[in-house]
This record gives sequence, structure tokens and C-alpha cells, in this order.
Amino acid sequence: MEQKILVLAYPGSGKTYLAENYKNVSDFEFQHFRYDYGEYKHLPLEKLKGRIEIRTNNPDWPNNFFKALDDELKKDRVVVVPFATSLLEILDFLKKSSGVRIIFAIQDKESLEDLLQSFKNRGNSEEFIERRRNDFQKCYEIIAQSKFEKVYLNKDEFLSDALVRVGVELEKGVGVKNYI
Repeated sequence: MEQKILVLAYPGSGKTYLAENYKNVSDFEFQHFRYDYGEYKHLPLEKLKGRIEIRTNNPDWPNNFFKALDDELKKDRVVVVPFATSLLEILDFLKKSSGVRIIFAIQDKESLEDLLQSFKNRGNSEEFIERRRNDFQKCYEIIAQSKFEKVYLNKDEFLSDALVRVGVELEKGVGVKNYI
């Protein structure tokens, strides 16, 4: 791959699927950079999301995340990061990024209820689901107003299909899940 590609995708868009099916993809989650889960860090990622009662803030945030993200972008993979209002700090990082193709990906507005049901089905907490309900519109507006490339996922469309539609090359195989 000749260019660095960073995809900021709304939760539930298919980031994990990409890493499980394409060897040149890195699913780069920020939870373990932002928070310390202490004795609960062994739980699956989906069970940790939104669990404010079991986490403390990491004092190295967001610098630890930005450094790791920079390192990951150098590995010739499509790096996929979740984007929601809980990660607005990344907008500052994006302004400083050079030589990186930045793509925002979000579902179309009509998909919100289906998206919320998928969160429930995969075991996310009620707090996480409610936060997604409350921030979807704001994220949609931030993405729409950004100067970066955008891809809107049609109803029942996979993130992989949407990325291919905008010219991102994906290579079959197993990618990387960077959950520390």
C-alpha cells in the first residue's frame, strides 16, 4: 500500500469485521489508552465500553494514543479508529497529520435504530447505547462539516463495501485488533 490511510468510523460500522477479514487492516481501539480498567481489563472490549463505574482516566491520555496511532500508521495498514463525541481530541491530531488519507465513515441517518439494536445484540451496556443515541446526530454534523473525505454507509451496507467504493484496497486475510 503506497499511502497511509486512517478511517474514523462511527461505532457499529464494521471496524472489527474489517480486521477479522482483511489482512491490511488494523482495528485500533482507544479505550485502553484513555482508561485504566484495573481488575476488569480481562473483560471483552464490548463489555468494557461505557462502563464508567469500573474505569479511571489514564493520565497519559491523549498523548499515549496519538503516539501509538502514529506508529500504527507507519505499518502500511488501513488503520480504523472509532469516532464518537468521546474522541473529539482526535480532531486536533488530524490537523497535524500529513501524508495521511483521512476518511470519516458513518451510517446514514435512517440506520440509527438498527444500529442501536446491534449494540444491544453484541452486549454493549445500556449507558453505551444511550450515549450513541445521544451523540449520533452531533457526530454526523461534525463529519459533514469536516474538510476530510467522507463515506456514508447505506442501509445494510458493510464498511468494507463503502471503503472499496471510495478506492481503498482491502486484502483478504486476518488483520490486526489493537486492543492492548
